[in-house]
Amino acid sequence: MVVDDDAESALETKAILDQAGFEAKVFKDGGQVHGGIAMDRPDVVLLKLILPGESGFEICERLKKQDRFLPVVIYSEIELEAAQNLASKLGADGYITKPCQPESLIAAIREVANAVWGRQADERDGKEKGEIQFRCRCGYRMREKLENRGKLVHCSQCQGSVQIPERRVHQMIVKLADSSVANAMDDPMRFLSVKCQHCGTFYKLFSSDLEKARTCPKCQKRQIGALSIIGAPLSRAALASSLRVLRILAGPLKGKKLMLPDHEITLGADRSCQLRQTGEGIAPKHCTLKPTPLGMLVKDLGSEIGTMIDNERIAGEVLLEPGGLLKVGSMLFRLVGQNRDVNSTSFYNPKQAKAQEKADRKGVALFLSDKPTTHEAADVIQAHWDIVRKKSAMQNQSDALDE
Repeated sequence: MVVDDDAESALETKAILDQAGFEAKVFKDGGQVHGGIAMDRPDVVLLKLILPGESGFEICERLKKQDRFLPVVIYSEIELEAAQNLASKLGADGYITKPCQPESLIAAIREVANAVWGRQADERDGKEKGEIQFRCRCGYRMREKLENRGKLVHCSQCQGSVQIPERRVHQMIVKLADSSVANAMDDPMRFLSVKCQHCGTFYKLFSSDLEKARTCPKCQKRQIGALSIIGAPLSRAALASSLRVLRILAGPLKGKKLMLPDHEITLGADRSCQLRQTGEGIAPKHCTLKPTPLGMLVKDLGSEIGTMIDNERIAGEVLLEPGGLLKVGSMLFRLVGQNRDVNSTSFYNPKQAKAQEKADRKGVALFLSDKPTTHEAADVIQAHWDIVRKKSAMQNQSDALDE
């Protein structure tokens, strides 16, 4: 079972598998996966992580709850250590990063499948020993025998049911691609959904044409005022990764978010401005804003009191970086997003990392996150988008300087 929403990529993978003697079937999302498995259990699932709707992390978790001896291999462009840790926590048996040579992909799939079937035989013969330490969603620390993995247990703290994590982190087979090859960049904006204020239909937001997105494809009515972006974790991650969103920090609209188009606009009090803002000190045409892969380029248009970035008055065109403050007259904005290190591989709490290292030395599986899987998955995918976008922008700048 090949799970990939990109038709071209899925067919390429299917051709490789077919040529190696597998009978590969392609599924594009979680709905198709769960329906397909109910009809015909596959021998191996090859699973992409960034998918519309249910992410690969969530699909993996559901599959492993249903059948922990179904081999699940993550096949993703995400190189982050954090992604590998989360996949392992959710029960994935293998993690292969793209691009991967066909022979290496086939060998890795066979290795993972044999390892899973070997573990099944070991468990049947009673050879597996050890324990799992983990936390309930409420934060209460728990400890169970490894043989009970995957089972539901009662939390004495919150009185709720919690599933024991599947197995040890280090048991997942990981095959990493050549990191010198640039990762593919999904457009985060294609994962944004809008709710029609007239008929309630959820529909995908168009990344380059916000005016087109104001018309509901079902009822054909135009949305009035601010678009209602659906607050699912992956949708929020996509919004932050776009570097096109300003959060208002002062004034009557405090807390609201403004999503800008992907081209330069003018901010000011004049009706001709694409982003019209009125208030003390805001000139008719105050400044221009232009989203870029590294942040938002801001240029003051000769306003009397000027335009401020991080409390400093700017001259010329200046980059507003993710998380930075923009002051225009009495209005204060923050650019939504994170300015990550391009060499980052993990972003978990250092205390958790230290606890995990200690547990590994003892041969204990330690799962400490109290976040739901959907939120953890969104965090990982956002980090991937942020890092790849920044790498690509820096490479383009370097190429331009070389020319």
